[in-house]
Amino acid sequence: MPVISSFKKKSIMTEPIRNYNIFGTPQEPYFNNKVTGLTKKILLEWLTSLNEENEKRISCIAEHVGLFKYGEFAEFVFLTCEKFNQPDEVKYIALELFDSFMVKHIEELYKHFLLSEKYTKKSDWLAVQERIRNQVMLRITSCCQIASKLNSHYKVVLNSKIRKLLTEFGHNYSNESILQSEMRVLKTLNYKLSISSPVLYLETILELLGLDDPTLQIKVMYVICIKILDIVYLEHRTAYSKLYCSLTGQHDFTASEGEKFSAVENNKVFLAVSIIATGAYIMDQKITDKIIDSLCALTSIPLEDIVDFAAILVQMIADAKPNMNLP
Repeated sequence: MPVISSFKKKSIMTEPIRNYNIFGTPQEPYFNNKVTGLTKKILLEWLTSLNEENEKRISCIAEHVGLFKYGEFAEFVFLTCEKFNQPDEVKYIALELFDSFMVKHIEELYKHFLLSEKYTKKSDWLAVQERIRNQVMLRITSCCQIASKLNSHYKVVLNSKIRKLLTEFGHNYSNESILQSEMRVLKTLNYKLSISSPVLYLETILELLGLDDPTLQIKVMYVICIKILDIVYLEHRTAYSKLYCSLTGQHDFTASEGEKFSAVENNKVFLAVSIIATGAYIMDQKITDKIIDSLCALTSIPLEDIVDFAAILVQMIADAKPNMNLP
């Protein structure tokens, strides 16, 4: 099914593998491993499952989703996970958790505010908002901690590390307060933590590309794609505003148009294939057309949709390349 056709005016060196350590999570994915790797049939079934999950999610997107996982929020999560030496998957799971938590947390507090006799003035709600802002760093670190536990038992972020980091930013929390914050996040999310990050989509599709063409330097492409994904999350508004303008010729959209475009912004399959196409172009322009054809065949996303967004991302990456350490 076309991803963004309704918005258009027209279509338009591999590192040595480290010894496997059963007590830890590898620092990078082991693509196309002959011993532990999955078969193409299983991977295709997994990709189908991910695509169904993706379609289900974007068909019923809740209001305000995405307000807390881009820009400055993404930057702080990235820096926090880097400080804790966490893999890429953790930082993107943490962003998903933080975004979901903050939306529900604020909604719950506002409902409580409306029903409470204690809070009657606008200034009272402003005080609540100020408290929420003061707790943002604590909530982010709690989401990073939870994400680390979901990813690996080996590199769990400990309360002592969180406390030390928060102290560096002038926030003095006890271990008990940090534990209570973690529990608050879990309870607010009703312990529903099964979240597929965009990294999972990237890894699955890259694994399939590597099976189809063993000559592809999948690990190199993965590193490039993660850097591009970081840029998209940090510059999300710019990237998708340019996409919307490219497709419609308009810089602004109405509420109904924004609601429709929200499905594009939250489509993780579309994001993954666009980033892979961009990564292929950066790594080796000669393979780009072949990669895009393979992406279309795997996901049924129209070629012109992928090319449209990839062209925007290539320009953004070209502008940011001096700071990205790309090949």
